Amino acid sequence: MRDNPDQHGPEGHDDAPMTLLAVNQGYWLYEGEDLLNDLLYGRGLYPFRVKCLQFDSAFELNRYTKGGVSVANLWRINSDVIERLRRENLLIEIFPTDF
Repeated sequence: MRDNPDQHGPEGHDDAPMTLLAVNQGYWLYEGEDLLNDLLYGRGLYPFRVKCLQFDSAFELNRYTKGGVSVANLWRINSDVIERLRRENLLIEIFPTDF
């Protein structure tokens, strides 16, 4: 959420141990697979902040990663989990202009 640049801007996400990719209204786990169960079940090290790199299309993702990432090889994250992160103010949404 971009309402507080101090918390959600590019400088405010260094402590987020997990990174998601948002492409075409879908969400995929990019980094932090070791924390996936904690995120899904709300236990262990959860709550923790989660970065979410937002892309409008697979083309934009490929341009950013130089073709090095295919969402077909990543864990898909249910949109209900994303909404929970938003409600708990744990989701750091980062847009292409921010990186």
